[in-house]
Amino acid sequence: MRSGRLSATRVIVVAAIVGAAAFGLFIGYLAYSSDSFPAQVRPFSDYASVVYSSFNGTEFAFRVQWNNGSYVPLFSQLTSPATDAANTPVCELKLSGLTSGQTIFLPFTISPETASLSNVNLSIAVQSATNSTQFTIVYNVPSISATNQPITPSDITCQQPLGSY
Repeated sequence: MRSGRLSATRVIVVAAIVGAAAFGLFIGYLAYSSDSFPAQVRPFSDYASVVYSSFNGTEFAFRVQWNNGSYVPLFSQLTSPATDAANTPVCELKLSGLTSGQTIFLPFTISPETASLSNVNLSIAVQSATNSTQFTIVYNVPSISATNQPITPSDITCQQPLGSY
């Protein structure tokens, strides 16, 4: 006759399955909440403009003029569906008190070195200073070829956040 009680082995198996599922959900939540830019995308030109960009094969740098002091850029990244070389880590900007008309320098390391890039997106996560609404602005570079010029200032690099975005 069978007893109505669960054996110790079954209890351990059920606990392991429940624990694995809970852990998977927790990891999924962390990835969802911290590994992506805000889903809402707004026009880049409403908040910023690229006043200069330079690409030398190993670095792609932008000078971006911020056009709206009511919004704060949070983090940025380069991505490209055309080449992995242009897919960079997310960079924390650590900018506060940014005013309209101020220019920010955004350098990104390109690896491996390449002579040209195509379909590169500069994404910047933005937050409203008044109500904390977040959204993304995207600037597309259809194609660019490397020049033999150094990018200045060369002492500034992407600041990766402690936790990934």
